[in-house]
Amino acid sequence: MRIQLAQGVGLTVIPTTQFKTTRIAVHFLAPLQKADVAARTLLTSVLETASRKYPTQSELSAYLEGLFGASFGIGVGKEGRMHRVTASMNLLSDQLAQADLLAQGMAFLKQVLLHPLMVNGRFDEAIFTREQHNLKQYLESLEEDRQTQASLGLQALYFQDDPSQATPSFGTPAGLAKVTAKHLVAVYQQMLAQDRIEIVVLGNVDETAVQQLAGDFDFAPRRVDVEALDVDVPMHEVLTDQVIAPVIQAKLNLGYHVDTDYFGEKAYATIVANELFGGSALSKLFTNVREKASLAYYASSSFDQARHLVTVQTGIDAEKRDEVLQLITEQLQQIQQGDFTDAQLQTMKDGLIANRETAYDAPRFLARIGLLESLWPTQPHTLETFIQGVQAVSREQVMQAAQGFELQAIYTLENEVS
Repeated sequence: MRIQLAQGVGLTVIPTTQFKTTRIAVHFLAPLQKADVAARTLLTSVLETASRKYPTQSELSAYLEGLFGASFGIGVGKEGRMHRVTASMNLLSDQLAQADLLAQGMAFLKQVLLHPLMVNGRFDEAIFTREQHNLKQYLESLEEDRQTQASLGLQALYFQDDPSQATPSFGTPAGLAKVTAKHLVAVYQQMLAQDRIEIVVLGNVDETAVQQLAGDFDFAPRRVDVEALDVDVPMHEVLTDQVIAPVIQAKLNLGYHVDTDYFGEKAYATIVANELFGGSALSKLFTNVREKASLAYYASSSFDQARHLVTVQTGIDAEKRDEVLQLITEQLQQIQQGDFTDAQLQTMKDGLIANRETAYDAPRFLARIGLLESLWPTQPHTLETFIQGVQAVSREQVMQAAQGFELQAIYTLENEVS
């Protein structure tokens, strides 16, 4: 259950004795803006490197080691129309450690987030310069990862009329180059004062004690506009882009708009349809395109519920591009026409359920469920709801869901134009 600590500031406590650890996650959520993405990513690096109390990386690491080897990190991500900055910690449970690690962990996060290392109102210049350089090198290195390049290229193509969605959650080298030390301070202050904040604590904890500790952050009330978080871009003609790069293995990635909802029967039907299409090692893309036809080094699909998007990823020989594209199209048509057995359908459902049951054994996943419950409070997020939703999907619903897959973008990364 979500507890409102202040307007726009929430706390979700998930008491459980399932794990030997306690997980704390502090999420800052703001409307996704292309101009701020790189700065918010750089901010995570600066904040997790040093603070007023722990001015060096070695001092910070030493303190964490003193907390029975606690882990800590700050990262970024997208939640539909929102950009998320998350500071998280994993600690040994107080019961096992026989120490108040939860209180110490919360105090540590407060120091890192609210009291960074600053000089004359600016982040330490040496740290700012170093972390900006390191992030620049990382972002530029992504171009050497051809699968990532193809994935981001398809995203940019599919969302070409929505710059914020087209931009990676961690930003771009061009965006990073515009970030100044003064700008970064402004982004930091805006995050603390205006972002929606959701704190999630999972472990063998007392809810009242957690509420008191979370209240010590003393985040000020902020206005949070309630609006749809999912992204559903208008459909258009199929967009294509062929990019030339020194690759040995060409990449063919496809983007399909899907007619679905974020929760409900349509969503579960789309989840199962995608699993049958390319979401598992027993899917049509894997068995027919990769294994039987040997036309792809890898072939899979994934479903992004919040963005009404199914993507296909393949590694191919460039000269076989058209043949692969045709075979992928045929796999989708087979699902649309009901060309799959009841046994295959049940196998897909069993795989989805088994994967979800495994996920529920991970503290990180359960803590994420806590975040989703705060963002979509009217929707059920339990394992039982997922199992029932998947099992209830009929053959006809899978066919109908697949018929809602509309190809919108084709991105090819190859060595030379075929």
